[in-house]
Amino acid sequence: MLDEFEAREARDAEARERAAREEAEIRESLRLLMDTAEGKRVVFWLLRRTGLYASAFETNEAMERYRLGRQSIGLEILGKLDRIDARLYPRLLLERGEARELTRAAHAPRQTEDGDDQYA
Repeated sequence: MLDEFEAREARDAEARERAAREEAEIRESLRLLMDTAEGKRVVFWLLRRTGLYASAFETNEAMERYRLGRQSIGLEILGKLDRIDARLYPRLLLERGEARELTRAAHAPRQTEDGDDQYA
């Protein structure tokens, strides 16, 4: 009986160690991913695909639960990013906003000295 208990304790300890190693590897991989523009683009795409930025509420209960399930994955990704560095996601949002503003400014008409609109 004691041998079974000790064996189970050893298996549990090994499983905890394996899970901790895997968590550390995932965190490091996400950190490296967020160090590149391409990685940030992929993370932002994934978050959009989870429906994180859309309302989950729906008249159809099954569809609402489906959307909430998708959003929970997005929230899990955000949680992982937050455990790496709480500034990663806010920085990602700021960078996306700055890129949009630069694009908008590049396509906006410019005023000439005589007041006429001119496109660049």
